[in-house]
Amino acid sequence: MGKRSKAALKAFLSAEDDAEGEVLAVDPRATELRSLGVEDPAALAAIREIFAGTGLPDDQEKVRRILRTRSEIQKEWGDARDSFLAIGRALIALEHVLTKVEFAKLRHGTERLFPFSDATATQFRQIARAVDGGRIPAEACPGSYGTAYQITLLTESQLRVAWEKGLIRSDVTRREIMQLRREVPANGAEAPPPGRLDRTRLREERARLGERRARLAEELAAVECRIHQLDELLSPVIDGEVEMLPEA
Repeated sequence: MGKRSKAALKAFLSAEDDAEGEVLAVDPRATELRSLGVEDPAALAAIREIFAGTGLPDDQEKVRRILRTRSEIQKEWGDARDSFLAIGRALIALEHVLTKVEFAKLRHGTERLFPFSDATATQFRQIARAVDGGRIPAEACPGSYGTAYQITLLTESQLRVAWEKGLIRSDVTRREIMQLRREVPANGAEAPPPGRLDRTRLREERARLGERRARLAEELAAVECRIHQLDELLSPVIDGEVEMLPEA
């Protein structure tokens, strides 16, 4: 094969680059992967961490499938949230047109009319009231009605802590909210971290319980004494007749 001139070689390489560019341009999978990656870099980082030590992060097809599935699930998750909010609002509207007696009967027969129980219907209504009342922003409402309902159970002080901890968000888990409810009492005083004891508070509680135990012991002794007196008064019987009992 003869030698190519510099101009011909440059033209040949340029044509190869153009051809490769055209292939990339028409490859929908690569384009989609780049698009998904730009929209959700956190998901790409999570994939790299989750599948570290495997060849998956370098497999564009599998990464694309995971990102695409995640996107579809997020959409369905959002649709689920919209659905139970709509159900809750419809139930609230129905409640407003029924009398109290009629609504009580409706609740009793919920499962005969709707595909859920009265307990679930109550949760739907409570979530809708919380969102429409501004207590939970619609965009921060979780896609799981069970998780959303747990947020509605937070007191104002617990809700404030939840905001501070970044827990009022659409992807918060039920476990996170339940843990917050365990760690932060309803009055807002945050419990000490696990493994760390507030000995002063525990001693004060111990003293209060000791005083209560002493009072209960005194009351129990008085009760036992009175029972003994009553037993003595009830025991004597003369000629088969019950004696007149003296007043206590």
